[in-house]
Amino acid sequence: MDIKVNFKAGGSFVELPPQFSSNAENVYIAWKNRILGYSTKTGAQFAEFRGIKDRIVGFGVHYYDSYECVTACSSSGEIITWKVVTFFKLLTKTIKERNIKTFHVIQSEGAPRALISFKQDGKIVFQIIELTLEISHNCGLTITPYHYQVDVSSDKYFAVVQKLSLNVVSFKDVLKVYTFCIDSPREFTCVACHPENEIILTGDSAGRVVVWQRIFTSKPSKAVFHWHTLPVKCLGFSTSGSYFYSGGDESVLVRWQLDNHYERKFLPRLASTIAQIRVSSNNALVAIATNDNAVRIVDPRFENVSLIQNLVIGDSYETGIVVDPKTKALIMNGNVGQIQFYSSCDNSLLYNVDVVGQNKVSSERNCNIENTQVSKIAISKNGLWLATVESRRDPDYSSELRLKLWKFDVTIQSFKLNTWMEDLHENHIHALAFQPLENVDYLKLVTVGGDKKFNVLHLTETETANSKSEIWMGLWVGFYHDLPCKDLSFSIDGSLVAVTFGNTVTTWLPDHGDLKCVLSHPMCKKDITHVEFGTSNQCHLLVAASSERLCVWNLLTLTMVWTVPVNVSILIADTVTTNMAIITKDNMVFVFAPISPEPVFSSDKLLKKSGSIYAAAFVPSRQSNDTKLQWYRRSPIFVLDAKKELFSLGCDEENLDTPREIQEISKSLFSMTIPQSQTDKNKSTKSVEHLYLKDIGEKNMKKYLEAPIQTMIPVRIMCRTLLTSMVLQKP
Repeated sequence: MDIKVNFKAGGSFVELPPQFSSNAENVYIAWKNRILGYSTKTGAQFAEFRGIKDRIVGFGVHYYDSYECVTACSSSGEIITWKVVTFFKLLTKTIKERNIKTFHVIQSEGAPRALISFKQDGKIVFQIIELTLEISHNCGLTITPYHYQVDVSSDKYFAVVQKLSLNVVSFKDVLKVYTFCIDSPREFTCVACHPENEIILTGDSAGRVVVWQRIFTSKPSKAVFHWHTLPVKCLGFSTSGSYFYSGGDESVLVRWQLDNHYERKFLPRLASTIAQIRVSSNNALVAIATNDNAVRIVDPRFENVSLIQNLVIGDSYETGIVVDPKTKALIMNGNVGQIQFYSSCDNSLLYNVDVVGQNKVSSERNCNIENTQVSKIAISKNGLWLATVESRRDPDYSSELRLKLWKFDVTIQSFKLNTWMEDLHENHIHALAFQPLENVDYLKLVTVGGDKKFNVLHLTETETANSKSEIWMGLWVGFYHDLPCKDLSFSIDGSLVAVTFGNTVTTWLPDHGDLKCVLSHPMCKKDITHVEFGTSNQCHLLVAASSERLCVWNLLTLTMVWTVPVNVSILIADTVTTNMAIITKDNMVFVFAPISPEPVFSSDKLLKKSGSIYAAAFVPSRQSNDTKLQWYRRSPIFVLDAKKELFSLGCDEENLDTPREIQEISKSLFSMTIPQSQTDKNKSTKSVEHLYLKDIGEKNMKKYLEAPIQTMIPVRIMCRTLLTSMVLQKP
């Protein structure tokens, strides 16, 4: 069975600073082993530069042979230069040094050069390389392999900060190093070089920004700019160098006047920590990269221009992955207090729902402040009702536990708050689920809490003087022998609800609270943490899992059908097929049908390199209704790992991490007009009928017409090829 691990989204989108084009109409972002191009006006992606096999450690936008180019370098020393207009590779080079740490293009009018740093013999070595020639020049600077930051001032000098040291090297004399220190316990955190003058900015752990002048002397002058409470994460000069920007964990962008530290302007309440800052060459735009995997483009007045958003990287993914039955989007934790709806079909963020409705409170220097987080989510079968649990666990102050129910509003195309319940359970809510009914008039919601009880809520109507409205109210509360309850599951028709209590599984009638049966076995000694009902012709089977074994019960005979010893971390059920899947503590994957202990698929290698798995879910594909396809084509498994990267276990797809040959032309608007396959008449043994596929043609034409005008090549060049591609082909 040819099942592959396919990278879908996630990982750091802001590890490297974004780079503007010379006219500031486009911005380029490094993501894993590729460079993505976006329009600064619309935030729409227009280019994708591929070909590098390993992780990109640095890139730059520069001119070469009178053409604007993008040059990137990987950790293994592979360097590629692309021409921006055509996306063609102009230069491909592999340097002999390995384990590259940083790469900076040196902006100069002559032959393109770059500054690299790499690990060699237990030290970090700096070197200047010629991109078009096999020439390199070693610098006199070597440092220890501890965290460090580098910045370059066009073709004049570069600066490196590490712990207590600031090192400056002039490109005119690369063997001479100027070193300056600060007093402990402060440490340098970031550095930025003035684009023209001999001025350097450094940020430190105390929240200070220090301006260093006369840096090529033994006693430079210093000026301190201090507003940040927490360590400064990033700095950026304007093109003229008359003012600069700073940012950190406060999620506030600060603009400073270089000659007056009292003159400053703030952009507060950004969604997350500021990771990178970059100013366009014409000073018209500022790119703010934040740790939620977003790049915000603002103008000098701090007015929003556009937003480029990848999969939102939050502080936690306690909610797991829930699939929206209407859009097939993945519902997960997003920014603090929010959940995101992420489309797995086109890898785009559909929208966010602000559940908590509070601004993020940043921590203080010696005090970690807990924010209210979304801990659990559930969605109804028809996708109209959403349940969220928000909690704040604070050992020093009062904790919070809140259940909110939301109804989808067609007019705003988002969820609107309907009911709010405080402290439904005394401790924590472990799980919740809606009754899988199409008729919402009798809909119920069950929550399982840390107080050894489960609550059943029902949807009802309430009348006021002027109108009627829907609200959720408590129906009844269940418990069993004062045992802890961990999970629940509804039968496929919603007539039964199974709740785990300790090492037993109980089934109840959700309408009246009648206990139907209790399932236990001497082999099951540890608490059952996962339970799922079978579907279709296996709806009479109930699957329960713990840290020691997986069990399947027959509810008709009240007997255990089969059991296997396994340490289950995650149990998920497929809504399309009868399959279920478990992921063990050591990342083994088993896909099985409850009726048989023989797995449909198993592997101990697919997720071996993924680290801990946070969440997993079966996600129906566009071909989910085709019963002739294999299960992994109809409903692949999506997993979220410890690196906050989203993968799918399914058929072989384009994989960012798999080294392979990639065509030189990226997926651009121009490439849509190139035939995806060709027929050789001399070798063909049977006639081939070429048909014009209306849907595909319309989609390509729509993408072409809706693209930002500044990203399109001249129509006179495109016209003939575009029209030819739309003409009915003859065999």
